[in-house]
Amino acid sequence: MIVVRIVQAVLALVALLWSLYVVVMPLLAGLRRARVGATAHSAALPSIAVIVPSHNMENEIEACVTALQSSDYPPELLTIHVVADHCTDETASRGRMAGANLLVRHEDPPGKTYAIAWTLRALAQADSDPDLYVITDATARVDRGFLRSLASMWQGGEEVVVGHSLVAMTNTKWFAKCLGLTLVHRNLQNWARERLELSSLIEGRGMAYSRRYVKRFGWSLALPTKSRAGQHPTEDWRHGVRIVENGLRVAFQDEARVYTPLRADLATATRQGIRWERGRQLNAISHGLSLLAKGLKDHDRLSLFAALDAIQLPVAVLGVLCVAVAILTLALPDGPVLNFLGIAPVVLMACYGFQVTMRGRRDGIPASTLIWAPVYLLWRLSTFVMAWVPLDRARNPQDRPNAKRRPGPGPWR
Repeated sequence: MIVVRIVQAVLALVALLWSLYVVVMPLLAGLRRARVGATAHSAALPSIAVIVPSHNMENEIEACVTALQSSDYPPELLTIHVVADHCTDETASRGRMAGANLLVRHEDPPGKTYAIAWTLRALAQADSDPDLYVITDATARVDRGFLRSLASMWQGGEEVVVGHSLVAMTNTKWFAKCLGLTLVHRNLQNWARERLELSSLIEGRGMAYSRRYVKRFGWSLALPTKSRAGQHPTEDWRHGVRIVENGLRVAFQDEARVYTPLRADLATATRQGIRWERGRQLNAISHGLSLLAKGLKDHDRLSLFAALDAIQLPVAVLGVLCVAVAILTLALPDGPVLNFLGIAPVVLMACYGFQVTMRGRRDGIPASTLIWAPVYLLWRLSTFVMAWVPLDRARNPQDRPNAKRRPGPGPWR
């Protein structure tokens, strides 16, 4: 029984600490006055190169390019590059017909991370030198003010900026709506970090990088490190941590809205969730822990909180843990202290869930989505567990960084 009590206390303490971390950040941000806009380092709007990595997106690419062209941004300052990455369909021709510049890539491993790195090199070789590089998905649809909002952050001196990702109303699947609430959670946390002058979590559906950043780093901070060359390049988690490792931060622009349909079916969403979760876990081990040690040693709050973001439990897994601890506490009550430790986390997460749901209504997600919460939590827990299963052997060899290059035509079309 003593062992059970110890396990119960440890789990309750872990749940309480991470619940406080999730809940308190927005509360502290809400108590702090909004920052006065930074002194503009440039009054002029930046020239922008939009990069759209695309793999077999013939049904999506024209609408993506059209949305970008319809932005409230001077067309003479805007160039759109569609990257047809190992495509076997009509993505290239449809991207060209939509009015975008076209790059075709067949060599090296496929995948968004490698395609972006390759594109930045190709643009540099072509003497393309914009002030700001914006990256968005082919399935994404940017809001009319998206580019101008990102540009305003660059004008204030920011090097890396992420936008506000929302689930598109076209995807009415239950898991898409639940994942949409996860996006609301991430946006809320990013809003808090921006208000507290910390580094935000990277959302790869809409992000911007300054010319100075690209000249210094290219896309190297997002690529797998040499010590883990075979890992899948889920770049968002790694990139955010390594940006802080190098003394910078990720800014958040709440007004830069980009809509994503997410995945169309549960099986695909599950595979993607496993891939993302594995990347997050590997990043926590390879970069998060070392950054945490650095933050503690140097008393650097930017590094400390970025590291905590890297190693924290996914909010859905934390929710399951809180519920499990509460059930265990009710089944085995043992004094006021342990009972408080067991019940407090689930109360905190329930209050936070209500806050996220209310904010989600502004993003078009109905409160009735909460009906699916138990199923969603178990589904996300399953991806967390399956991320530890070594599935790399079943992966297409072409996905691996050391895959043999395939010959192909040059990039520009």
